[in-house]
Amino acid sequence: MNSSISYSGINTKVKAMSAKLISKEDYNRIITLESVTDLIAYLKKHPGYHDLFLKYDEREIHRGQAERVFINGLYLDYTKIYRFANEEQRQDLELIFFRYEINVLKVCIRLIHNNSSAYDLSQFHPFFTKHSQINVNTLSTSRSMEEYIQNLKGTEYYSILTKMSKKGGLSSFDYEMALDVYYFTKSWKLKDNILNDSNKKAFTLRIGTEIDLLNIMWIFRSKKMYDMGASDIFTYLIPVNYKLTKSLLARLVSTVTLDEFMKQIGNSHYKNFSAHLKNGTMEREYNRIINNIYLYNIAKHPASMTTVNYYLFRKDMEISRLTTALECIRYGLDSKRKQDYILQ
Repeated sequence: MNSSISYSGINTKVKAMSAKLISKEDYNRIITLESVTDLIAYLKKHPGYHDLFLKYDEREIHRGQAERVFINGLYLDYTKIYRFANEEQRQDLELIFFRYEINVLKVCIRLIHNNSSAYDLSQFHPFFTKHSQINVNTLSTSRSMEEYIQNLKGTEYYSILTKMSKKGGLSSFDYEMALDVYYFTKSWKLKDNILNDSNKKAFTLRIGTEIDLLNIMWIFRSKKMYDMGASDIFTYLIPVNYKLTKSLLARLVSTVTLDEFMKQIGNSHYKNFSAHLKNGTMEREYNRIINNIYLYNIAKHPASMTTVNYYLFRKDMEISRLTTALECIRYGLDSKRKQDYILQ
């Protein structure tokens, strides 16, 4: 089958789903809302969230429940796309599911340290159970990291976290970082084996840039905020090289001052990123760069999964903004500050 034809169906479906994403006008309205009740009532009338919130009374739902509904919305959209996809397209989607699985693992770690209730994946649970070795219900009720790790026995994550736990004195941050590193390292290897030419090129550009920027931001934070030594910094780096060579990464880690670090970045492929490190907008610029890569990939590789990937990225960003809106309401921020946080 012609590749353009084989992707036309799924791209058409995703474009229809994109019409239900929250618009700029919606965000402008959301910024004016002053309570969780008002926000949920607004979303219940929005085509992208009407069905998700239909069974909830906006006067009784609390912030934590709303956040879980948002996340379920992303996963349910993924499920719809996956069921529509053919076998080749599902190879690409498997890498996205891997990311979601890591996210679920990280949330369950936070439940332990926050003494929170079980993780609600009720709407996504049937699909997740079929495609993952993880028993979320059991994992989310773990009351210690020891129990958590034991509940992962029989999965690919058990040996990784067991080896880590032997070091002792680790925080939830350490375990979450290890899972992120595992995701990026394994995905970098998997792409060459499971993706076709166009999807592999698009995925390589995106994830390679993500890895480089995440490593740069981590080294910068380590030096500016934590005063960490070189060996400790290397522990958290993603061991993949795209535009940042091993030698350049080593030089970045070994710099003594932030000025030296900035000089090294200024001579690299990511020289324009240095200004955003200085002025505190690196996360915003990171998202802008990744967003532009998605758009570039769509134009460069139209007969591929690029349109699907971009939709799921936009949906993920939408959920992040809605969660931020809940936080803004919680702290009683005015409309101007809400705008700064939500639309950044």
